[in-house]
Amino acid sequence: MIAHTQTLFGSMALVAVITGICLILAGQFNRRDGTLTIGLGMLSHALAYICFTLFGQASLWVSYALGNTLLSTALALYCLSIPLIRGHHPPWRLVLAFPVLQLLLLTLLIDTQAPRQLVACAVLLSQCAIIMRYSLRYALPNGRAHRVLIIGCLISLAGLGIRVVVILSGAPVEMHYDVSNLKQTISIAIGAVTIIMLSFGLVLMSRERIEADLQKTALRDPLTGTENRMSILHNLEEEVARSRRSGTPLSIAMLDLDYFKQINDRYGHLAGDHVLRHCVQHLQQRLRSTDKLGRYGGEEFLLILHGTDALGALDLVDDLRQSLARNPAQIGDTQIPISFSAGICSFTPTEEIDVTNMLLRADTALYKAKNSGRNTQVLADTI
Repeated sequence: MIAHTQTLFGSMALVAVITGICLILAGQFNRRDGTLTIGLGMLSHALAYICFTLFGQASLWVSYALGNTLLSTALALYCLSIPLIRGHHPPWRLVLAFPVLQLLLLTLLIDTQAPRQLVACAVLLSQCAIIMRYSLRYALPNGRAHRVLIIGCLISLAGLGIRVVVILSGAPVEMHYDVSNLKQTISIAIGAVTIIMLSFGLVLMSRERIEADLQKTALRDPLTGTENRMSILHNLEEEVARSRRSGTPLSIAMLDLDYFKQINDRYGHLAGDHVLRHCVQHLQQRLRSTDKLGRYGGEEFLLILHGTDALGALDLVDDLRQSLARNPAQIGDTQIPISFSAGICSFTPTEEIDVTNMLLRADTALYKAKNSGRNTQVLADTI
């Protein structure tokens, strides 16, 4: 079926305008999620197709050079949206150089036929390849959006490829925007599919990023930035199961800051918050990459020591305790000394012990450490 080419362009322009306006309205409240940039890309896409509908009626500079430059601008905006969605700084100069190059080359070749068509296709092909590259580079683990974007770009490459083949075969007139034939209909229909795929893929990528941020926030303590109680307990369950499978030891330590209430009463709650953050930062800098630290509640923290037996846990926690005691929190000219008491529980795969039992034993050992004068550690197996 052969459709009227300029009617197709007009229909696609209408769809792109509606989509672009919706995205701009949705994205104006949060410019960092890339939605606004996607919407602007859609509007640029629509303006390009409006220029194409004027082919044969307006000058070539408007109907061809400006139209393809706007189309290149749309692809540039889509490309910029990908790192923006992922929270990265986009390479503005590199990406926006393509529309400038497109305008410059088409202005120079405006009086030619096949060369200007091939140049326009070459620039757009390059931009589709960059979008595919960025889609892979900024893809989220287990995400699907990058696949939609890649498929959309491959479809666009196929449409542009049809135009290139026809032009190289010596029939560039068949690809004029005022000519209606089967090749033109297929090529433009592919362009319509590309708009849908790219817009859907970019919106899906934005949604995936929001969901990932929400999940990350849900598992983080907002004050200290470390894992919260739910997250650290989930990690403990996984570590116990892994230790059973691998036959490796596992230790946990329940840490409680000494006299924290007195710090709040003397220096204020803001100073107390600073002390908690200082404590977490100091400990995290000295923990191994396999260790996990989480805020269990208030001034209490849970430390998971993978592959560590009882003696190793005692030595490691003692080093952490002494290191923290030597590095008080600094607030202006005031130094606030910090120490913690710790209860340690070690697990070996031969023991019939679960997460609840480990926590109970570590907590009991912690209270013994606090009753022994604080600033010390006690191993649960010795109580």
